[in-house]
Amino acid sequence: MLEKVLKYALLLIILQCTIFSHSSPKIIGIPHVKNYNTTKIHAGAQTWMIDIGSNGMAYFANNNGVLEFDGINWRNYPLPGGIIVRCIKATDDHLYAGGFNEIGYLTPNKKGKLKYHSLIQKLPENARDFGEVWRIYNLPVGIVFQSYEQIMIYNNGSFTIIDAPDLFHFSFLIKGELYINDQSQGLYRLANDQLVKVPGVSSLAGELIWAMLPKGDKILIATDDDGIFEFDGLTLTEWQNPAAKFLKKNQVYTGLSIDAETYAFGTIQDGLMICDTAGNLLQHINMDRGLQNNTVLSLKLDQYKNLWLGLDNGIDYVEINSPLTYFSEFNGLSTGYAAILHNNNLYLGTNRGVFYHDWQKLINGGSSQAFELVPGTQGQVWNFSVFDGTLFCGHNSGVFTIDGTEANLISDIQGGWTFLQPNDKKDIVLCGTYTGISKFKKENGQWVAKGKLAGFKESTRYLVKGTNNSFWMAHGYKGIYNIKTNQNYDSVLHHKLYNSDDGFPVDKNLNVCELFNEPAFTTGQGFYKYDSATDSFVPDKTLNKKFPKRDIRLVQSDDAGNVWYFTIDDAGVYRLQEDGSYVDVALPFEELNRRFIKWFQFVYPINENHVIFGLQDGFAYYTPQYPKNYQYEFNAYIRKATLTKTDSVLYMGQAKDTDFFVGIPHRFNQLKFELAANDFENPKKTLFSTKLEDFDEDWSPWQSNPVREFTNLAHGEYTFKVRAKNIFGTISKTASMGFEIYAPWYLSWWGYMLYAAIVGIFVFSMVKYVRYRTEKTKREEEEQQKRRFKEREKELQNNALRAEKEVIRIRNEKLRTEMKQKDKELANSTMEMIHKGKLLTKIKKDLNRLSAEFNDDLINNHINRIVRKVDRELDTEQQWEVFEKHFENVHEEFLKRLKAAYPDLTPREMKLCAYLRLNISSKEIAALMNISTRGVEISRYRLRKKLQLSHDTNLTDFIISF
Repeated sequence: MLEKVLKYALLLIILQCTIFSHSSPKIIGIPHVKNYNTTKIHAGAQTWMIDIGSNGMAYFANNNGVLEFDGINWRNYPLPGGIIVRCIKATDDHLYAGGFNEIGYLTPNKKGKLKYHSLIQKLPENARDFGEVWRIYNLPVGIVFQSYEQIMIYNNGSFTIIDAPDLFHFSFLIKGELYINDQSQGLYRLANDQLVKVPGVSSLAGELIWAMLPKGDKILIATDDDGIFEFDGLTLTEWQNPAAKFLKKNQVYTGLSIDAETYAFGTIQDGLMICDTAGNLLQHINMDRGLQNNTVLSLKLDQYKNLWLGLDNGIDYVEINSPLTYFSEFNGLSTGYAAILHNNNLYLGTNRGVFYHDWQKLINGGSSQAFELVPGTQGQVWNFSVFDGTLFCGHNSGVFTIDGTEANLISDIQGGWTFLQPNDKKDIVLCGTYTGISKFKKENGQWVAKGKLAGFKESTRYLVKGTNNSFWMAHGYKGIYNIKTNQNYDSVLHHKLYNSDDGFPVDKNLNVCELFNEPAFTTGQGFYKYDSATDSFVPDKTLNKKFPKRDIRLVQSDDAGNVWYFTIDDAGVYRLQEDGSYVDVALPFEELNRRFIKWFQFVYPINENHVIFGLQDGFAYYTPQYPKNYQYEFNAYIRKATLTKTDSVLYMGQAKDTDFFVGIPHRFNQLKFELAANDFENPKKTLFSTKLEDFDEDWSPWQSNPVREFTNLAHGEYTFKVRAKNIFGTISKTASMGFEIYAPWYLSWWGYMLYAAIVGIFVFSMVKYVRYRTEKTKREEEEQQKRRFKEREKELQNNALRAEKEVIRIRNEKLRTEMKQKDKELANSTMEMIHKGKLLTKIKKDLNRLSAEFNDDLINNHINRIVRKVDRELDTEQQWEVFEKHFENVHEEFLKRLKAAYPDLTPREMKLCAYLRLNISSKEIAALMNISTRGVEISRYRLRKKLQLSHDTNLTDFIISF
């Protein structure tokens, strides 16, 4: 079934686009107007020219600079010196602009931001004072800049200058030909780089021409004061019609061709006027109908066939390419609840009363579309119905009958919700009210209130015919009632409430509508029907198959068999096809979604060409045959990319090519992308879906937020993509931007080099360390071996030393023994010397005594000879030499050490030391030294002083230990 529906929808779209070659703006209602005031656009008041770039964005020549609009964001690019920008022209790769003594172009820089480049320096010096530039054209001869003073043609980097014959005004491009009006000399045409006078228009010389538009093979020329003319190439004919009168009265300033049959003119005094080529007024939009200002300085038809208006104060967008127009506060209306066409009057019921307008004047166009209040109907209006040629109005105050512009209150029972006429009683009308059902009966040609039906007091908003004097009534909070009345419809005999206990899926918000002359019950979960056999409700398979949308709340059929429906927020129509099937058409009403009055939605199909919806702020007028293409292409943009940490801008949305790529240091791996889409019709309802390749597995869910942020992105190359979806479900082309998050330093090539160096150093160090450990171990082993060897050697040495010491000890012992022996021998020898000396001395004394006793010379000679022999034996020096020789043998070099230590010792004192070392007593020393004992004591005293011994030190002990 779904494939079938899609097939018919596609066929319907193709049929519409094929049948209608052009789509003129509608006459009835006011097109939707979007206002962009100076606060929103962040720019000056006046906008002098508008163009659409090859990228699909809108550009504006504004007092404050060149404005750019992407559907969401406004950007301003001032010209040098902040001059007023009078004109712009977008080409494939440049955006040319001009102002006072300034011309140039804007192109994107490396970051995608538009940058201005002046062309003044390329002009000859004598051609640089040209005043304001008012027009720019892209022609085969080059880029043409037109000021009042001259025309400047820029081609291949140089300018060709054409001076004005007197003083130019404006220029116009008609079917590839450029016409320039000179304020005194008349109209010229540019032929290559020459001005050619246009014949047949000499009567316009001196006139200011504000607009020139193609009209078939002719040209329409709009002047300042002289009117509007048709020019066939030879003669001028005045264009006399309502449009010409309007333009002459309100001072035309600019104009353009919407299509081959329709013009749009901007005026100084009274806003925008749209007319056909015959001069019939189709639309008139001014401040009273939605514009911000009545002076229209510039017009531009965009890629969606809608109009941009540059005003004297602000910028407006008029949606002329739509099957929808509106009746709102600009028509004197407010919230819309009901509508009906009766006796050539269109009546609209609002929360403020009943308003009307002559229908014929509306469809003819050209007249005021302000609605008038029907006197006496002030207040909330709920319903219109016509019975037997009488218009009934259900009102908060009761029920009115309306005849033309007069209203008559026929019942003051409050709350006329709905009306119903029994099939068998054409003179009776029942009305559902806040407090039950009231009855009206026609008597003597007049409808008369007959009071309320007894036995039922529930609020009766929806009332549908049943069978046999029964009715179905929906109560929003309780459920569905079946009401049975008597034959005269005077009272309710009985009623029964049905809810979820009786087969409905829910209790609340059930509804009953008349569909194909039968009651249809809506639940928000499909259609249900009454099963009399079980006295309960079951799903209606037939309706659910025909109308598969499950959440329908209200349905209403029209005279052509189409079924109009509402969900809680949306609306649509199931259009009847020739084969009896239905095609769901919902796209035209997407703009109205969420603008309906919840639970009070209504639609009034006047006929197959005119349909009216109630809205929160008025009414929508829908033309079903209008050939709008809802699958139009539009673009998604990445408007800005910034580094979150530093708020630095990476990209400004205007890349020179699609290969924009940027590298980002890893420490700035947090990014924010700002998005946009150039669906100028419904920018606030545009949804975005994004995908970061190599990060997101799939596209993100659709969302209205035009911002996507990323944090802590890993290093690597990424491609960020965005696409947009408008309210009609059309998905835009994908915009993308490539970038790379550089690896952190510890993962960069030089980081790896560092790691390699560290690893190399580590390996080298490990090798060195292993070698060192090996060598150290080897050294330790060698040292241990050496230590063991040394220990062993030392042990051996110690053993040898011990042995040697033992040998030495033994030897020393032996030596000591020998020394003792020698000392003993020396002592004995010394004693012998002492005894010998004593003996010889005694003998000498005895001989000397004998010699004295004898006087015999011979004997005395013999005695003297013997005494001399004794003296020779008593020679102390000789004895000392012998003693010293023996003493040194025993006490090795004692005397040398003693002499070295105490060089002041005399030989006598040295002898004394030697004798003391042998521990010889003073008496014996006296004998050896041949002195007295007292002399020995004196010598000992002197020796102590030279040896510097204290009184406590024993001299003999010191000499022995020395």
